[in-house]
Amino acid sequence: MKSFNSILYVVENPAAESSAAVARAVSLAENNQARLTVLHVAEEPRLGPFAGSVKIEEFRSRLRRQATEQLSDLIRSTDNKAEVVVDVRFGPVFVEVVREVLRSRHDLVIKTVGEGGAHSFLFGGTDQHLLRKCPCPVWIMVGETSANYRHILAAVDFDPWEEGDEENSVQGALNRQIIDLAASLAASDFAQLHVVHAWESISDSMIRVFGSDMPEEQNTINREKERREHQSRLDRVDRMIGEQFGSDVYRYLSPRFHLREGTPRDVVPAVATELKVDLVVMGTVSRTGIPGLLIGNTAEVILNNLECSVLAVKPAGFVTPVTLN
Repeated sequence: MKSFNSILYVVENPAAESSAAVARAVSLAENNQARLTVLHVAEEPRLGPFAGSVKIEEFRSRLRRQATEQLSDLIRSTDNKAEVVVDVRFGPVFVEVVREVLRSRHDLVIKTVGEGGAHSFLFGGTDQHLLRKCPCPVWIMVGETSANYRHILAAVDFDPWEEGDEENSVQGALNRQIIDLAASLAASDFAQLHVVHAWESISDSMIRVFGSDMPEEQNTINREKERREHQSRLDRVDRMIGEQFGSDVYRYLSPRFHLREGTPRDVVPAVATELKVDLVVMGTVSRTGIPGLLIGNTAEVILNNLECSVLAVKPAGFVTPVTLN
């Protein structure tokens, strides 16, 4: 089961932060015996006409002290038994967050959705930058309550026709990471684990592009063959969960699998809505994307059409463009 060693919780507005979201982060840290850092990044103060009468360092010190007190109050409002560090920094939010990840080697960033709600987070500045540039998984929480999650959806992607060893490919490794995270969180929250894979008919695409005199019966046979190939790969994921977590955990999780025809950008949000999913765990680069170029177009559309929380996972080999300098 996936465990975290160091969790970074990002607070944009200490005065308006969700206590339920903070409590979930604290609980996750406790369950993983992980270190939790609660970070607020403030804009660099501007003194304007008061530059001659107020020292910038004094102003920064007062802002830091005020924010620290607010963050400490947030932590005290939870039944906290975790090791929690409170930190306040100044500068561009996403830059300072990524630098803190690099500096302290955090393996998870948690943040509540930015202003404007679920549909705006992808295009809402800080959230978008973190999803694109943060080197570790990013959990964007939407509408958090104190209740446990009931349904967690892992979105996996694979191409049955791709040459090479899929199990050891970038996409294969990403799928395993997605499953590991989703299964671990489902187990800790007593939630139902769902796994979804969307498939598109190559035969239909070829007919649309090139036209064909192929009889409808033959096209139906071809489409069914394609569907069975995708089902076979999804069955492999099922077996992988059993092998990775063992029979007892597998029976406890009782994962449910959903093979749907259509594009991932349509299928994943539709299944999430249908199942009333609380959290979607997904990769941020599609199988046709280039590792390191976050986010792929498909992932952007999916993320922007979800109403629930999202845990976005980076592919192996991703290097953030943000540096410590």
